Amino acid sequence: MNINTTFSLRKSKKTAGQVVVFFFFIAVLMLNVFPFLDGQQELLDFGSFYASGLQIQNGENPYSPDSKFVLEINYPRVGAGGKMVNLNPPISAIIFGVISQFDPDQSLRIWQVASAVLFTGLMFFLTAVYRKNTTTTKFIWAFTIAGFWQTLILGQIYIFLLLFIVLGWVFIQRKRYILGGIAIGLVVALKPNFIIWPIFLLVSGYSVTFLASALISLLISLIPLLSYGIKIYQQWLEASSLRREALILPGNSSIVGLTARLNDLTVGIVIDVILVCALLYLSKQRKSTKMGHSEYVSALGIIAAILASPISWAGYTIFLLPILFSMKKWNYLVIISAAILSFPFIILLTLWQTSYPNFVIFGWFYGWGILSLLAGVVKNTIMTSNIQTN
Repeated sequence: MNINTTFSLRKSKKTAGQVVVFFFFIAVLMLNVFPFLDGQQELLDFGSFYASGLQIQNGENPYSPDSKFVLEINYPRVGAGGKMVNLNPPISAIIFGVISQFDPDQSLRIWQVASAVLFTGLMFFLTAVYRKNTTTTKFIWAFTIAGFWQTLILGQIYIFLLLFIVLGWVFIQRKRYILGGIAIGLVVALKPNFIIWPIFLLVSGYSVTFLASALISLLISLIPLLSYGIKIYQQWLEASSLRREALILPGNSSIVGLTARLNDLTVGIVIDVILVCALLYLSKQRKSTKMGHSEYVSALGIIAAILASPISWAGYTIFLLPILFSMKKWNYLVIISAAILSFPFIILLTLWQTSYPNFVIFGWFYGWGILSLLAGVVKNTIMTSNIQTN
């Protein structure tokens, strides 16, 4: 076989691969756009936020399920579901109180449009920051990720949190440690489980960032105390208690969510502790050549926070985007992760109740993608360490 023939075969394979990827993107985007086409979308999670805002405005418990706006879902075949109240900290109820002064349906549409515009802007921003790493394929892929579409459909807050995650990530990369800490502190104030990320930064020497994030998150978290007292925190903690019927809902990618499907929450908590400790140890090791040091530490911290959270819905997967954009080259484990994270949620819903194996595999489907990404990040580090040792 001559050189020209070999070159032609390689070019044909590359072209065929691009065609397959193109049609995959088109199919995924069509499936994800489908829920928006009938124009009769329900309030879903946004309704629970709206209810929380109304209740706090009326002097009631903002975590009570007693509202017509609270989302209720039930999957009787597997015993999952219930009233899905707002589980964000008390500061969120104050924010939702402002939104509750407007029409709920119009507010949802504005929220969705603002979320989509912000997400698009953030993808362009990450592309600009990592222009040497980003291809057209990677940029388009970001819009196929199931977590993005779930966030839009449900009216969730995740894209606004992604804004602060991206800012924190980039500020630390550029040695603006206080600004990075402020951005991360805003994330922790709304999602306390993400305190794991600044802990990783502290252990790896980013103490200024940790202190800034801790101070900002504490100050914001104490704001509701001034107006509503300690009772609102008690109401939040009561609403946030672990319930198996919620933990086993499809899309929950936490370790506890997986072990809850196997009827053992305690094992999940133990695995969480072991996982976080192991990743803290890895964060102290030599950095990967595929990522900068701060990016490597932040990647482990974000992944640990998602897996160790009691509940990590599908929308949490968009928090992984800075990791994926920052990697110079995707190894096969990262490619597998990207494919899993793009799996349309609407298909997952049709499969997860069909059998017990599917209940575990598809109910925790995005969790497998997160584990694959974690393995890809760690693999790069181990290979780098071996090369440097040799």
